[in-house]
This record gives sequence, C-alpha cells and structure tokens, in this order.
Amino acid sequence: MAKNFEGLISMDKRFEIVVPTNFSMVCFRVSPSALQKKFEFVDEVRVNEFNEKLLESINSSGVIHMTHTIVGGIYMIRFAIGAPLTHYSHIANAWDVIQNHANVML
Repeated sequence: MAKNFEGLISMDKRFEIVVPTNFSMVCFRVSPSALQKKFEFVDEVRVNEFNEKLLESINSSGVIHMTHTIVGGIYMIRFAIGAPLTHYSHIANAWDVIQNHANVML
C-alpha cells in the first residue's frame, strides 16, 4: 500500500518523494519547484519551513496524523502505512487531505 501512496504522490508534480519507499514508510515533501510560483526566492530553508507548516496544518485538522524527519538538512513528511486494517480508501482519503491543505497554502 505504501507503493500505492507513492504512486499518488508521483502523479502530482507539486510533490516529490525524498527517499525511496521501503516497507510502509513514505517520505515526501512539496517540491522546491512548486514553491517558485508562490515565492520570489526559494531556498532549502524556505522549502523546509513551508513543509513544516503544511504538516502542522494537516495534523491540526485532526483528520490524519503524520510525522516528519530531517535528513541532510531536508525536512520531509513521513506517512506510515502499515496497519493491518488499512484499506486503499484510507490512503485515498489521506491523500485528499494532503492535497487540500497544499491547495490552500499554495
């Protein structure tokens, strides 16, 4: 199911997979190129700040909860998809939440 979610992310050019998906953990972020339309100047600090605010917005909604990590100075959102009762509909709903919050912020 993680590969399914990775596929959804890959279809939206505003997002990028940061590290290869292994097991049930998908690490992604809004890409720097997506932020160039919103900001005049885009650097890694701004990209990191934007993704941090995106995650805060998503988590504060109470609909889904994700975590983050920072590797090599890159802030990335982590979505763990490994519960035995997870269905594809849960993944689709989570992706809708992520996209909706990104739409508002972008």
